[in-house]
Amino acid sequence: MYCLIAISLALAYAALKPLSEGLFDTSMWVAKILAAPEAEDNETTEQFLKIGQAALMEGWLSNIPFIATILFFSSIAVGFICSWWVGVLMYFVSVTLGVLTKLIFMRSVSCYLPLLHHKMVNREIDYKRQRDAERAQAAESYCKDLIQIMHIYQNSRLRPPTAKQLTQIPYGDLYYWLERGH
Repeated sequence: MYCLIAISLALAYAALKPLSEGLFDTSMWVAKILAAPEAEDNETTEQFLKIGQAALMEGWLSNIPFIATILFFSSIAVGFICSWWVGVLMYFVSVTLGVLTKLIFMRSVSCYLPLLHHKMVNREIDYKRQRDAERAQAAESYCKDLIQIMHIYQNSRLRPPTAKQLTQIPYGDLYYWLERGH
C-alpha cells in the first residue's frame, strides 16, 4: 500500500514539475529583465531580484513550486516507510520522471507570462479595492511591463531560461532572450 502511495506521489510531482519550473524560471527572468540596466551582480541586486520574483509569484502561483517540492520529499519518505530500498528507488524515480516531464512538457515563456499577468491584474484590483494606492500603482506598472513582454515573446516558442542561462542575460534587456535564446 505504501509503495503505491509513494509511486502516486512521484507521479504527481512529475506532473507538476514542468509548471513549477516554468513559473519559477519565468518569474526570475522577468524580474531580471525589468531590473535597471545599470544593475551589477551583487548581493543587493540579488535581493532585489528575489523580491521582484516574489511579487510576481505571490499567491497561488508560489504554491505550485512549494507543492511540487513537498510531493517529491513525500514520495521519498513514504517509500522509506515501505522499505529502505523503496525510499532510495523513489528518489531516482522521482528525479527521472521530473526531468523527463520537464524536457517533454515544458512550455514556452509565452504560456507562463499570461499566468503571471493574470495574477498581477487580480492583485491590482484587490489593492484598489483596499484603497492601497501605492501598491495598486506598483501592480499596474508590473501589468504594463508584463503586457509589453508578452507582446515581444508571444510567438517565440522559447522556453524560460534556466538559472545558468539567466546569469548570461543582462539586466534590463527585454529583447536579449528573443535574439540569443536557444
